[in-house]
Amino acid sequence: MATRAIFKRMAGKAGLTVDLATISRKRLPGNTIPGVQTKEAHCVIAVSDKHARRFRLCKCRAPVFAQSAIRMDSAARCADARPFRFLFAGLAETLFRPMEKHNPMSFCSSRFIMALLIVFAFPVNAAEQELDPLIVTATRQPARASELLSDITVVDREEIERSAQESIADLLSKQSGIQQTTSGGPGTETSFYVRGARPEQTKILVDGISMNSMDLSGSPLRFLPLAGIERIEILRGPASTLYGADAIGGVIQIFTRRGEPGLRMNAFAGYGTRNTLKNALALSGGNEQWRFWVEGNHASSDSVSARKHATQRDADKDSYRNGGAAASLSFLPAKGHELGLSYRQNEGLTRFDSSNQPANGNFDNRTRFKIAQWSIYSRNKILDAWTSRFQYGESEDIQRTFDTWLPGGALLNTVNRQLGWQNDIRLPALGKALFAYEYQEQHASPRRDYSQAPKISTTSFLAGWSGHYGAHRWQASARGDNNSRFGQKTTHSLAYGYQLTKTLRAYTSYGTAFKAPSVYQLFVPNYGNINLKPETARNTEAAIFWEKGAHTTSVTLYRNRLDNLIEYSFVANRYMNISKARLEGMTLAYTGHIGDWSMRAAYDWLNAVNEDTRKRLGRRTRNSVSLTAGRRWGAVSAAIELITSGRRFNDNSETKATEMGGYTLINLTSRYAINRNFSLEARLNNLFDKKHETVYGYNTLGFNAFAGFRYSPQ
Repeated sequence: MATRAIFKRMAGKAGLTVDLATISRKRLPGNTIPGVQTKEAHCVIAVSDKHARRFRLCKCRAPVFAQSAIRMDSAARCADARPFRFLFAGLAETLFRPMEKHNPMSFCSSRFIMALLIVFAFPVNAAEQELDPLIVTATRQPARASELLSDITVVDREEIERSAQESIADLLSKQSGIQQTTSGGPGTETSFYVRGARPEQTKILVDGISMNSMDLSGSPLRFLPLAGIERIEILRGPASTLYGADAIGGVIQIFTRRGEPGLRMNAFAGYGTRNTLKNALALSGGNEQWRFWVEGNHASSDSVSARKHATQRDADKDSYRNGGAAASLSFLPAKGHELGLSYRQNEGLTRFDSSNQPANGNFDNRTRFKIAQWSIYSRNKILDAWTSRFQYGESEDIQRTFDTWLPGGALLNTVNRQLGWQNDIRLPALGKALFAYEYQEQHASPRRDYSQAPKISTTSFLAGWSGHYGAHRWQASARGDNNSRFGQKTTHSLAYGYQLTKTLRAYTSYGTAFKAPSVYQLFVPNYGNINLKPETARNTEAAIFWEKGAHTTSVTLYRNRLDNLIEYSFVANRYMNISKARLEGMTLAYTGHIGDWSMRAAYDWLNAVNEDTRKRLGRRTRNSVSLTAGRRWGAVSAAIELITSGRRFNDNSETKATEMGGYTLINLTSRYAINRNFSLEARLNNLFDKKHETVYGYNTLGFNAFAGFRYSPQ
């Protein structure tokens, strides 16, 4: 009753009157969706406002999703109400009564806070189903989230679809511990800083195969479509003992979609502002032995001019287009055995502006790109306690850039080859052991652009052990990497956790990691340095988790010390190991469900500094907040997102002239399920058209909208 009183007082200050009454609750009969609890909550909701045009009475049947995704309905409405009329009406009436000025702070201080209090106003019970998905990336072996001794997030397929995001970059930017920078609209240079580490210090994997590129201008993930992604696992913190070089900041692993028994088709078509278009079509099927997946996708946008205050041709819109296809096939000859292969490719063109100061270029700057990946694997259960997995794969990142300096085009081609053999052994009463061998190779072309053959290779052996006894948990691993350029490098990690109470657990860990010099840093003429040493890291962290039913709250503290950082020396006119850095921070996170409502909140504090100069590292903010609240009313679901980022500097010298201010963005999403197979989705980004930048002098998207139609058989 106290929360109701608070809610009514807040509503009164906002000029609203609300009457809430619960009539009855009972279980719904019939089938339920896997991972979903359903119940029937009959409620009478009357909302009046001197600016509103209608009263609404609803009788809702609302499924409570036991997922990490956050949903919020934009209108209190029934399953049989007309979808378009109410798609954003309820949220708009509740939060956005006419204002003389667009004042985001006024919005946040009254109606936004009131909207959050709605979560506690409805008298519904919290779902008691554990949110405990299976996760692979944290240990390279399937494990429950509650058993892990690491900081990890899973974004599943349901969350991908219901968030109505347009790209992986948009999706990752809302995850705790990740800061994103972009130099314009879709397809332009996009970088991810995981716990403050540089973009190339985070390992990028797609189905276990490395996608890391020599391209220092951004992650190849910006070219990968969401249509074929089943889930994303984000491991924050050094992980070189499991994944080798480049995993100083963490690991982002993409798992693609696969076929299932039966025959089904998936389709999506959407259109948005700036002539943004997205289409995808997939066919999958099979039986108990054979399964396949075939997919085609396309995306394009007129976008915006990449540079701010641009003139001449730099002032035009920098368009983007991307098309591709993917296919996979698997064969299960017997229980515990599987053979499979997959291939995917995307190619297109992205335009950008010159680097002139000011931006007054008159050339059609553009990059033609192609990313491709293929792999084969064999998973075999040799004994009840022994499972073996063999995999070989290749990935390729081809970019040909045309600009004023090289109007004929400059080619940058990165090829990664990877061979792996992993053995998982279950130890009676002692947990699980891991033994693996890996061979990785990276080379670049064309050969004439490098002083030596642009190729490096690494042979690795690793061992791991994880388990629990009573309230105790542990995870230990060690790895030896033999690099063709700098020789042997050994990394190790150790984590210990303890179940303090039924709902409270904690862990602490220590681990080492490294980043190998890239082919470009080693062999580019004039500036390369074949004597470069690997960058190294030593990380210590501790965390405490409170988990009860559908609620999880955590506090994570970490400190990562980096040595031998590779930077360009203007004194030596080449790349050198010349600096040290300290990455320390704290993450507060909450995920939970209260009846038909879901919430996710995170606060990140990051102190990323150069140990030699004591200056903050560029393009990282110290403080960031993300908050999402969502609800379902029958067939309609919606969510409101708030993203706040503090000020940052563009370089590592804290230059005031290139300081970028903080910002707060508010987004709305909504989804209407026409039936079990068809749905309509809509998204409003940057609702107040906030002007902001994450790279000095470069635009980001202002207000934009996107809506789509999805066919996804259940």
